[in-house]
Amino acid sequence: MRNRLLSLPIQLAHDGGEPYKQQIARAIEQLIVAGRLQAGDQLPSISELMAMLKVSKNTVLAAYELLHSAGLIHSRPRGGFFVEAGGACLAKPAELAFMPPLPPPVYAGAARPARAPGVHALPPAAPVRFDFKVGRPSPHAFPWQRWATLSSQLLRHAGCAIGEYPPAEGLWGLRMQLADYLASAKALAVEPEQIVIVAGSQEALSLLVANCLDDGAEAVMETPGYTGFSHLLAQHRARSVPIPVDAEGLRTELLPERALPLAYVTPSHQYPLGHTLSLARRRQLLEWAARNGTLIVEDDYDGDFRYESVPLPPLMAMDPSRVVYLGTFSKALGPGLRLGYMVCPPALVDDIARRKALLNNACPWLEQAVMARYLESGEYSRHLHGLRKRYRSQRDALLDGLHGIWQSAGRVGGDKAGMHIAFHLPGNGPCAAEVAQRALACGVRLYTLSEAASGDGSAGHDHTLLFGYAALGTDEIGQAMQRLSAALN
Repeated sequence: MRNRLLSLPIQLAHDGGEPYKQQIARAIEQLIVAGRLQAGDQLPSISELMAMLKVSKNTVLAAYELLHSAGLIHSRPRGGFFVEAGGACLAKPAELAFMPPLPPPVYAGAARPARAPGVHALPPAAPVRFDFKVGRPSPHAFPWQRWATLSSQLLRHAGCAIGEYPPAEGLWGLRMQLADYLASAKALAVEPEQIVIVAGSQEALSLLVANCLDDGAEAVMETPGYTGFSHLLAQHRARSVPIPVDAEGLRTELLPERALPLAYVTPSHQYPLGHTLSLARRRQLLEWAARNGTLIVEDDYDGDFRYESVPLPPLMAMDPSRVVYLGTFSKALGPGLRLGYMVCPPALVDDIARRKALLNNACPWLEQAVMARYLESGEYSRHLHGLRKRYRSQRDALLDGLHGIWQSAGRVGGDKAGMHIAFHLPGNGPCAAEVAQRALACGVRLYTLSEAASGDGSAGHDHTLLFGYAALGTDEIGQAMQRLSAALN
């Protein structure tokens, strides 16, 4: 027997159209069919149901008799009435009529049904031992002990702040620390007032698309590019203007000369192919944006990781009035924090902050406060320095493994920065989907462009695989490469 039910969600119509006993019996029957009442549930006693519905004893008895005769409930001497197992599948007497079918709820016909986020690939059917998932940081590198210490200190000494709503644009202390960090690490001279704290880059993109694009508006994006942005456009009934990329990044000569409100780019490490937008094209992109009144969204999703060259200046450093800069702590610390930031031109900050307030008021206080302390102490910069060494070693192990399998037949892209590489398979060999299928059979998961990005199906893209190496240790990468080699041979 489950819990005894002291009340039931039954509403009686008093218009005289149907006897009360039938209304009560029909309502209980529907609760059973819907699964809200299950086998073994004890129904309210006769006196309880009388008091609840303000009906006579004979009315309740008659309703329970109807349900009993239909096989939906049973009684126990001096024990009460209970839902019968399997009774909902039995035939009902004619007197216990079903209600006419209800219309679907209003929300079921929503004008804009939600799309998949395009952020996470579907889990595989086969078990996976080594997963080269793109964008996933090392779970072992998170500063657990220090994070726990800072959290405990803040809760002890400033825990009363948990009872207040944080500012929608984020804690002032975190925004100040971020402004200092961006000045030293990215050569971005910004004011704390320009920074809005968000729950990751995806929320920042959602705020920008909602603020800047009306139905039917167009936005430039790279192709292949980030599926999370292309799905946002479709969700808001906007259209993408896909621009191909090559070894120098976005092909700026293909940008259309017309007014476009938004252009989304990943210049430091193009997602997913890994190219860096050249300095000449950065200038061309900014000149094009100035001519056409376009706001550029610069997503620096993994720009903290650069291994073999000095990073080029961010687009925002070259034109602060026309660029929104997106940063995230998901790649350096972990996506579970749901903490990122956007640096806006001054004219845009208030609009974004108001939209953020309408969406969820603000990001959680504790995570923001801990992150501010972590930045202030210099520990975040030291953490990044250690991660760069760690990820570079893992990248080298991956490159060695790929060379051992394909020698010089394949081509690597995007290995100078970031947390993943694009590997272009030899054109005369199996396609990326076949290689990924063989790898999965031996417990290694690889990702094709169609799984990890939105693309245009250009020639050669069906022979490109993506390897995210940050979450796998060097030994694990070596073992995965051995398995992959055996699967292909």
